[in-house]
Amino acid sequence: MNAKPYIGITGPVNVQETKDICREFSEAGYSMESPHIPMLGFLVSYKTLNGQTTQNRRYPSANSLPELLKATDGQVLTMVHYNSKEIDTLSKQVAQIFDGVYENGLCRAIQLNIVWPDIGHVARIKDQHPEMQVVFQASHKAMDGKKPNQIAKGVKDYTDSISYVLIDPSGGRGMPFDLESSVAIYSELRGQCPDLTIGFAGGFTGENVAPRLREILKQIEEDKFCIDAEGGLRDKVTSAYGDDLLNIEKVRGYLQSASSVLR
Repeated sequence: MNAKPYIGITGPVNVQETKDICREFSEAGYSMESPHIPMLGFLVSYKTLNGQTTQNRRYPSANSLPELLKATDGQVLTMVHYNSKEIDTLSKQVAQIFDGVYENGLCRAIQLNIVWPDIGHVARIKDQHPEMQVVFQASHKAMDGKKPNQIAKGVKDYTDSISYVLIDPSGGRGMPFDLESSVAIYSELRGQCPDLTIGFAGGFTGENVAPRLREILKQIEEDKFCIDAEGGLRDKVTSAYGDDLLNIEKVRGYLQSASSVLR
């Protein structure tokens, strides 16, 4: 059975933001029982996992992760969004992240923000954590120079180990959503990987999410897909990537607008 589609928000860094977003999900009508479940993504990198500092304001300290996960009180699908350049030890890094939070059910989902990760490592992650839902990120780097059918063919090799694939040419940079190319990739994935739940990301905001959702629905003629927002829900401090702050008003606008189209 396919994993349930979600409406996602990524990037809280403290307990207050976590609780505020959970409240907004609830007020917009999203729960773990609704057709689209709420997903809250927490960013972790190899650097933060190993106690190094980052200038990126979207990353909580890794040792605060259990506290943030507990603050969701089971109201949402919690998900780690992980990126690392140290790809040779990926499954060990994932085991380190989930030590103490997988066993007690605080978090059993991970999005791998890694370009075409080693299939063996992804399989090992699933072997070590059988209940883990793994999201493959089809980022701009993963899709670069590839046609939609080539992307779907590549993703198909992972299907035994993953539950979701996120078409994410923006990668949290808030870049505009290219509907035509994203729908073309969706169609190929749907044909070649029918057991995966597919999602879209790319600059979603309260202003654009409803019309974009309507356009996606019109083009793909089904509603069992995910969306995820990150950069479009933040206020820039400077122009540097990640130098921005979560805006709960933007979160509210995004969720209220999304729920007018997808529940």
